[in-house]
Amino acid sequence: MADLKINSTDNPYKTNTYAAVPDERNTLSITSYFKLLAAQLANQDMTNPMSTSDMMNQMSQMAMVQSLTAMTESLKTSGTLTKQSYAAGMVGREVDYSGKGYQNGDSTVPDGRRTGIIDSVNFSGDEPTFHIKGDPNEYEMSAVLQVRGGENERRENASPEEVTETEEKKDADRNPEP
Repeated sequence: MADLKINSTDNPYKTNTYAAVPDERNTLSITSYFKLLAAQLANQDMTNPMSTSDMMNQMSQMAMVQSLTAMTESLKTSGTLTKQSYAAGMVGREVDYSGKGYQNGDSTVPDGRRTGIIDSVNFSGDEPTFHIKGDPNEYEMSAVLQVRGGENERRENASPEEVTETEEKKDADRNPEP
Protein backbone atom coordinates (compact mmCIF):
# COMPACT_ATOMS: atom_id res chain seq x y z
CA MET A 1 0.00 0.00 0.00
CA ALA A 2 1.16 3.53 -0.73
CA ASP A 3 2.28 5.83 2.04
CA LEU A 4 0.35 9.07 2.38
CA LYS A 5 2.30 12.20 3.32
CA ILE A 6 0.31 14.90 5.12
CA ASN A 7 1.47 18.32 6.28
CA SER A 8 0.33 19.19 9.78
CA THR A 9 -1.64 22.38 10.33
CA ASP A 10 0.58 23.73 13.10
CA ASN A 11 3.81 23.35 11.09
CA PRO A 12 3.45 23.29 7.28
CA TYR A 13 7.08 22.16 6.82
CA LYS A 14 6.75 19.05 8.95
CA THR A 15 5.31 16.00 7.21
CA ASN A 16 3.92 12.90 8.82
CA THR A 17 3.67 9.58 7.05
CA TYR A 18 0.65 7.35 7.41
CA ALA A 19 0.50 3.86 5.92
CA ALA A 20 -2.66 1.82 5.55
CA VAL A 21 -2.50 -1.50 7.35
CA PRO A 22 -4.28 -4.32 5.47
CA ASP A 23 -7.28 -5.75 7.28
CA GLU A 24 -10.65 -7.29 6.35
CA ARG A 25 -12.13 -3.85 5.59
CA ASN A 26 -9.58 -2.73 3.00
CA THR A 27 -8.55 -5.99 1.31
CA LEU A 28 -10.48 -8.13 -1.13
CA SER A 29 -10.69 -11.82 -0.33
CA ILE A 30 -12.10 -14.42 -2.70
CA THR A 31 -15.32 -14.47 -0.66
CA SER A 32 -15.62 -10.68 -0.89
CA TYR A 33 -14.96 -10.88 -4.62
CA PHE A 34 -17.78 -13.40 -5.18
CA LYS A 35 -20.16 -11.28 -3.08
CA LEU A 36 -19.26 -8.25 -5.18
CA LEU A 37 -19.70 -10.23 -8.43
CA ALA A 38 -23.08 -11.56 -7.29
CA ALA A 39 -24.24 -8.04 -6.41
CA GLN A 40 -22.98 -6.77 -9.77
CA LEU A 41 -24.87 -9.50 -11.63
CA ALA A 42 -28.04 -9.00 -9.58
CA ASN A 43 -28.07 -5.23 -10.13
CA GLN A 44 -26.93 -5.05 -13.74
CA ASP A 45 -28.92 -3.32 -16.44
CA MET A 46 -30.96 -5.99 -18.26
CA THR A 47 -30.78 -4.06 -21.53
CA ASN A 48 -26.98 -3.93 -21.36
CA PRO A 49 -25.75 -7.00 -19.40
CA MET A 50 -22.15 -7.64 -18.42
CA SER A 51 -20.27 -9.48 -21.15
CA THR A 52 -19.16 -13.04 -20.49
CA SER A 53 -15.58 -12.24 -21.49
CA ASP A 54 -15.40 -9.35 -18.97
CA MET A 55 -16.66 -11.65 -16.22
CA MET A 56 -14.16 -14.37 -17.17
CA ASN A 57 -11.33 -11.81 -17.23
CA GLN A 58 -12.24 -10.65 -13.73
CA MET A 59 -12.44 -14.22 -12.45
CA SER A 60 -9.11 -15.19 -13.98
CA GLN A 61 -7.45 -12.06 -12.54
CA MET A 62 -8.79 -12.87 -9.08
CA ALA A 63 -7.56 -16.47 -9.40
CA MET A 64 -4.13 -15.17 -10.43
CA VAL A 65 -3.98 -12.82 -7.43
CA GLN A 66 -4.97 -15.67 -5.13
CA SER A 67 -2.26 -17.92 -6.64
CA LEU A 68 0.39 -15.22 -6.25
CA THR A 69 -0.62 -14.71 -2.62
CA ALA A 70 -0.32 -18.44 -1.94
CA MET A 71 3.06 -18.56 -3.69
CA THR A 72 4.34 -15.59 -1.67
CA GLU A 73 3.34 -17.28 1.60
CA SER A 74 5.01 -20.49 0.47
CA LEU A 75 8.25 -18.64 -0.34
CA LYS A 76 8.21 -16.93 3.07
CA THR A 77 7.81 -20.29 4.80
CA SER A 78 10.57 -21.81 2.68
CA GLY A 79 12.90 -18.92 3.47
CA THR A 80 12.24 -19.28 7.19
CA LEU A 81 12.97 -23.01 7.09
CA THR A 82 16.17 -22.39 5.14
CA LYS A 83 17.38 -19.85 7.72
CA GLN A 84 16.57 -22.22 10.57
CA SER A 85 18.35 -25.14 8.88
CA TYR A 86 21.41 -23.00 8.22
CA ALA A 87 21.45 -21.70 11.79
CA ALA A 88 21.07 -25.20 13.27
CA GLY A 89 23.97 -26.40 11.11
CA MET A 90 26.19 -23.71 12.62
CA VAL A 91 26.25 -25.30 16.09
CA GLY A 92 29.78 -26.49 16.80
CA ARG A 93 31.28 -24.41 13.99
CA GLU A 94 34.12 -21.99 14.57
CA VAL A 95 33.25 -18.51 13.29
CA ASP A 96 34.63 -15.01 13.15
CA TYR A 97 31.91 -12.66 14.31
CA SER A 98 31.33 -9.02 15.07
CA GLY A 99 31.16 -9.10 18.87
CA LYS A 100 29.62 -6.69 21.36
CA GLY A 101 31.62 -5.45 24.30
CA TYR A 102 31.02 -6.91 27.76
CA GLN A 103 32.44 -6.94 31.27
CA ASN A 104 34.54 -10.00 32.14
CA GLY A 105 35.38 -9.82 35.83
CA ASP A 106 37.64 -6.81 36.30
CA SER A 107 38.40 -6.39 32.60
CA THR A 108 36.28 -5.11 29.73
CA VAL A 109 36.14 -6.93 26.41
CA PRO A 110 35.72 -4.27 23.68
CA ASP A 111 33.49 -4.41 20.60
CA GLY A 112 35.19 -5.95 17.57
CA ARG A 113 35.97 -8.96 15.48
CA ARG A 114 36.29 -12.16 17.50
CA THR A 115 36.61 -15.87 16.91
CA GLY A 116 34.58 -18.47 18.77
CA ILE A 117 32.57 -21.67 18.56
CA ILE A 118 28.80 -21.46 18.30
CA ASP A 119 27.38 -23.53 21.16
CA SER A 120 23.66 -22.83 20.73
CA VAL A 121 21.08 -21.31 18.39
CA ASN A 122 17.85 -19.65 19.55
CA PHE A 123 14.72 -19.80 17.34
CA SER A 124 12.29 -18.05 19.72
CA GLY A 125 12.46 -14.64 17.99
CA ASP A 126 11.66 -13.50 14.47
CA GLU A 127 15.20 -14.30 13.32
CA PRO A 128 17.53 -17.05 14.59
CA THR A 129 20.27 -15.90 16.97
CA PHE A 130 23.39 -17.70 18.19
CA HIS A 131 25.51 -17.86 21.33
CA ILE A 132 29.29 -18.25 21.43
CA LYS A 133 31.07 -20.24 24.14
CA GLY A 134 32.50 -17.78 26.69
CA ASP A 135 30.58 -14.74 25.37
CA PRO A 136 27.52 -13.69 27.42
CA ASN A 137 25.81 -11.98 24.44
CA GLU A 138 23.47 -13.42 21.84
CA TYR A 139 23.99 -12.42 18.18
CA GLU A 140 21.97 -12.36 14.97
CA MET A 141 23.24 -14.52 12.13
CA SER A 142 24.27 -11.34 10.28
CA ALA A 143 27.07 -10.91 12.86
CA VAL A 144 28.91 -13.91 11.37
CA LEU A 145 31.85 -12.66 9.28
CA GLN A 146 33.53 -15.95 8.43
CA VAL A 147 32.81 -19.65 9.01
CA ARG A 148 35.62 -22.07 9.67
CA GLY A 149 35.54 -25.82 10.10
CA GLY A 150 33.75 -26.94 13.24
CA GLU A 151 33.47 -30.21 15.14
CA ASN A 152 31.92 -31.96 12.16
CA GLU A 153 34.80 -31.03 9.86
CA ARG A 154 37.42 -31.93 12.47
CA ARG A 155 35.68 -35.27 12.99
CA GLU A 156 35.68 -36.01 9.24
CA ASN A 157 39.43 -35.33 9.01
CA ALA A 158 40.32 -37.11 12.27
CA SER A 159 41.59 -40.63 12.72
CA PRO A 160 39.27 -43.19 14.38
CA GLU A 161 41.35 -43.01 17.58
CA GLU A 162 40.93 -39.23 17.79
CA VAL A 163 37.16 -39.51 17.27
CA THR A 164 36.88 -42.12 20.06
CA GLU A 165 39.04 -39.99 22.37
CA THR A 166 36.90 -36.90 21.66
CA GLU A 167 33.66 -38.82 22.31
CA GLU A 168 35.03 -40.17 25.62
CA LYS A 169 36.04 -36.64 26.67
CA LYS A 170 32.53 -35.34 25.84
CA ASP A 171 30.93 -38.14 27.87
CA ALA A 172 33.21 -37.32 30.81
CA ASP A 173 32.29 -33.62 30.55
CA ARG A 174 28.57 -34.43 30.49
CA ASN A 175 28.68 -36.96 33.34
CA PRO A 176 31.40 -35.96 35.81
CA GLU A 177 32.21 -38.51 38.46
CA PRO A 178 31.33 -37.39 42.03
